[in-house]
Amino acid sequence: MFIGAHLSTKDGFGKLPENARKLGLVTYQFFSKNQMQWKGKPINEEEAKLHRENMVKYDIKMPAIHASYLLNLGSPEEDKLKKSYEAFLDEIDRAEKLGVERLVFHPGAHMGSGEKVALDRIVESINDAAESTRGYRTRMLIENTAGQGSVVGYSLEHLSYILDHVSRKERIGFCIDTCHIFQAGYDISHDYDGVMNQIDSQIGLNNVLAFHLNDSKYAFNRHLDRHENLGKGVLSKEFYVQLFGSKKLEKVPCYLETPEGEEGYPKDLEFLRSLGISL
Repeated sequence: MFIGAHLSTKDGFGKLPENARKLGLVTYQFFSKNQMQWKGKPINEEEAKLHRENMVKYDIKMPAIHASYLLNLGSPEEDKLKKSYEAFLDEIDRAEKLGVERLVFHPGAHMGSGEKVALDRIVESINDAAESTRGYRTRMLIENTAGQGSVVGYSLEHLSYILDHVSRKERIGFCIDTCHIFQAGYDISHDYDGVMNQIDSQIGLNNVLAFHLNDSKYAFNRHLDRHENLGKGVLSKEFYVQLFGSKKLEKVPCYLETPEGEEGYPKDLEFLRSLGISL
């Protein structure tokens, strides 16, 4: 797997590739704008050009942008849905400008309107976005959720439903968060092969284009989205060894999103190396 992490853009987009390499990473994920605001500062073309050039210079593998946390493409409120869709389109545009071919986003929440209704709204937004961005290279990666509140996307059946109903399947993929899937009731810690077989059966491992690599702070199937640094949570050491030993996933990027951020990533990497994993 290509090891990466969620990085700050405090030094500008152009510095991300260099900063990643300094941390011992070969890829990274980042926010293209403030994740808690609807609108972001327009991307400067010179900065975008520098980012594209430095990705090549530093041999960065498959970076991703994480979309705003405000997005809810499953919202029953028309105004919120409209704002979410417009922000979603903007995120795709920003990714395309920066040369980033993966946009990770949370599918949304039904807010009392029912799961199927929300899933259908999400499918409609994805279809509309794919049509509006014909010719773009950026793929929309749906992230699985932990199942907190009224969010959808916590079950593989939800992800399968989305995949079955989108019209342009080549424009989407999935990002599997290891903490989320464990919290949603899939025991990757003790039944790695069984869970991976379920993923393959429901959405196809070939459609899993990224992982969020996080330990889980809480015990199995609590539906609590609480990440922990690697080796400090409840996921087994065997899980990490199996994940990084998979031939089917050897060219898939995984991004750390652990609580200590850039100060803690070196310890996460050292934990993986202590298990005999070559990064």
